Amino acid sequence: MSKAKLRIFITGGFGYIGSAFAKEALKRNHNVMLYDSLIYEQDYKKILTEILSTKSANCSVEFVIGDIRNTDLLETSIRKFKPDYVLHMAELSSVYMCNHNPLFTKEINYTASKKVIDICEKISVPTLYNSTSSIYGNQKDVRLMNEKDFLSTPTDNYCKYKLMMEEYIREKVSKNKEFRIIVFRPATVCGLAPRMRLELLPNHFTYCAIAKGVIKVAEPESCRAAIDIEDMVDAYLTVMQKKHWNNLIYNLGHYNFSKKEFAEGIQAVTKSNIVSMPTFGDNRNLRIDCSLFNNEFDFTPKISYTQTIENLAMWIQANQVNMEKNNFSGILNMSLETWLKII
Repeated sequence: MSKAKLRIFITGGFGYIGSAFAKEALKRNHNVMLYDSLIYEQDYKKILTEILSTKSANCSVEFVIGDIRNTDLLETSIRKFKPDYVLHMAELSSVYMCNHNPLFTKEINYTASKKVIDICEKISVPTLYNSTSSIYGNQKDVRLMNEKDFLSTPTDNYCKYKLMMEEYIREKVSKNKEFRIIVFRPATVCGLAPRMRLELLPNHFTYCAIAKGVIKVAEPESCRAAIDIEDMVDAYLTVMQKKHWNNLIYNLGHYNFSKKEFAEGIQAVTKSNIVSMPTFGDNRNLRIDCSLFNNEFDFTPKISYTQTIENLAMWIQANQVNMEKNNFSGILNMSLETWLKII
């Protein structure tokens, strides 16, 4: 049976996940609309060229340079495009950036993000919303966290507003059973996308291995969950094709590694050393159980960690000179000053 051709509206469409999703959706013959404010000063023309590189002949891509705080433009754009789904990705995504800009983070990640959900409910568009597995925080015992586990008070603004958005969505769904929305708590995403992010842990460590020959690791036994962006995009598209789901919130990931294990996996692919460094304000220590999503959607991530690192290493080798020459413009979700401190 052939899969349905979909129309998908992506807030944050020129971002890391949004651009990767758009590229794969077009490859699979879906139509997409990209809505993005270009807050990270990314080169949208270059990103669009890569998004279009694998485009099927029978699909279309449109874009609007717009801010989700401009609710009139956002609603008009969604109504005009008439999507089957909205993929909401337009939030500030970095613990460092959100802590550095608390009022701006609230404005984007909560006040404006609520309006996005309100619009989708009002015009009855099924919606995918990304929370984060980071809300599981700093776990003292080594166990897999599931969607029903107790969540401690968040220690950073990024997680604070993700939790507040989850509660807002939960209340909305309790009042309107007809509104179809799914919330993901994804692992740290890694790998290649048309709009790259370099400061995500596996990407960051791989850059350091290639450019510096040294991977600096703080709290090496602390754990993270991770997933290649290609698998993450595949999971979103799997949900859209299935069209229904049994739960509101799902963990989404592939690997549960210690930071030392992440670094050792990179060291196996690159010529690099691993050294310790002081903690830099990131206290997360977590592992996640993704069986709820994997079982319900018959989903199995396919990209090995080694494959992710090999792809990253080749990309970094090819782009290192230009990245550094341009002071990493458009590929960081944190300040250059902060980035230079951790590499």
